[in-house]
Amino acid sequence: MAQIILFGGGDGGGLIIGPNGVRPIPPFDPSLRLQLRGLSAILSGVMRMPEKPRAEMGKLVNKVSNLLVEQVEAVVGRLEGENSLIYQDDDGGFTCGSTGQPPIPIPWPPLQSPRLSDLLASGVLEYDLVDFVNEAGAKKVEITEVLENPAAVAERLGRKLSERTIQDLQQLAPSRLPKIIDPVEREVIQFFHKVANDGRFLSTWATRPTEAAKALKVQLSDRAFDRIVAGGGSAIFDPGRAMNPIAIAVVVGIVIMLVDRNAELATIPIRDRSGIVKF
Repeated sequence: MAQIILFGGGDGGGLIIGPNGVRPIPPFDPSLRLQLRGLSAILSGVMRMPEKPRAEMGKLVNKVSNLLVEQVEAVVGRLEGENSLIYQDDDGGFTCGSTGQPPIPIPWPPLQSPRLSDLLASGVLEYDLVDFVNEAGAKKVEITEVLENPAAVAERLGRKLSERTIQDLQQLAPSRLPKIIDPVEREVIQFFHKVANDGRFLSTWATRPTEAAKALKVQLSDRAFDRIVAGGGSAIFDPGRAMNPIAIAVVVGIVIMLVDRNAELATIPIRDRSGIVKF
């Protein structure tokens, strides 16, 4: 069984990884390359559709993906069950295998994590969230209490939180875990809880996840790792802004959830506190 990697739409060939090692392969025939490019384009468009039509289109995309895998296998032989075909072109890409599961899109170019100032200025995060968590951390308030009962903690600290901030914080609350349907989201939040309980990797769990996971004896799935890295880049922090480790851990956790749900996070419009879009 083998794995195929095609870069640049496969026009320059690719790599095949098999039992005998890795070797380059020439381009597939133009018809097959065009079909692969078409699937990539359709998949990219489907991911931007509303939920109901996306579900219907997803069934068709899955069928097309399975047919294409069969055609590729006719060229190179039997493929691995999962992630056996990795395709990337100028507009995006996908991975799929021979298990019959839906293809997984690869956004391209990769999303860049926005700076904290961008998130605050655009209203993606509220100013009071950062200040509140910073103060709660400085006063040694337990992270779980901050997440489960942010309004009560804020009242003790003499603060008033917006409804948006309360909702954002409660995304990471331990009591929410049983309600989470997405297995990757659940895995990321469970990992965050282990980091919070341990306390050693609050500032680095999202920028160096493998290090933290190894120390905490956690086995992260590839998809959870990708989500953490995509949303937890150190670029969200502004040089010179003092944040205690608890605030860093919580803010990064919220950003990871936001990045996954909003593919346009890096291009959010800037607005002032009135809520009026300026640009």
